[in-house]
Amino acid sequence: MFKKIGVVVAGLAVATGGLVAATAGVSGAAKPTVTAGPGSNISCNITAKVKLTPSLKNNWIQSQHTTDPDAAVRAIVDTTFAANGPVIISVKGSGTCTGTVTDGVNTLPVTSVKFSVTNDPAHLGSATPATCSSLVSGMPPSTAQYDSSIKYAATGGKVTPTTVTGQTIPPASFNITGGTVSGSFAGGTSSANGVPDTTTVNAVLQAPATSTNPVPSFPQCEASIKIKPAGKHPETATLKAPKGLKKVGIVAGSTLTLTDP
Repeated sequence: MFKKIGVVVAGLAVATGGLVAATAGVSGAAKPTVTAGPGSNISCNITAKVKLTPSLKNNWIQSQHTTDPDAAVRAIVDTTFAANGPVIISVKGSGTCTGTVTDGVNTLPVTSVKFSVTNDPAHLGSATPATCSSLVSGMPPSTAQYDSSIKYAATGGKVTPTTVTGQTIPPASFNITGGTVSGSFAGGTSSANGVPDTTTVNAVLQAPATSTNPVPSFPQCEASIKIKPAGKHPETATLKAPKGLKKVGIVAGSTLTLTDP
């Protein structure tokens, strides 16, 4: 009797031990790390903060004010407020994504990204005046290039980060395109379409101050005018420097797309 009980207990111990070992093997299985290759495609809704150094300011150009009704304003001479570039940017952003990455063996759905963008050290840009107007007009054309770093969060595993070098920002846009992709999506393409915040749009599109509108509603780009009425002395008009466009918010509606066909 006792012998049979001992055999049963021993059998249970062996069976239980095997079950524990098998369970441990499953729970401890390593999650794959996927380097996105051909067949990978993701699209992300993003937001970001952009810092600009130096800040952008428009210069006062006397010839733009020849029709102002105030003689003292018409007499204000050309005044430089913009520092010379290159303009150095610092971008930090994130977003939620749809789509998958695959290395031909494992496939993972990507749920989100975090990214940064900086000037390419070898192509910082030209030393032309850092004005808001050049941001809008694209004149003179920018020679700057940019580098991006992208990290991913995925369900069921990890994804090798992406680096993109030599990207450009097309004139009159907040998009970033082109460049050479390495890491995940190497040999593929990366592009971002940025939607700027309302304050930035209003500031860069705002007309210069006038005698009838001496203080701009958005003082980042344009100088303000201070008019001292005539009294014991003739009327005078002086300028207060723009505050400078120091940052840009990239808001909802912006996208980041990576594809390796």
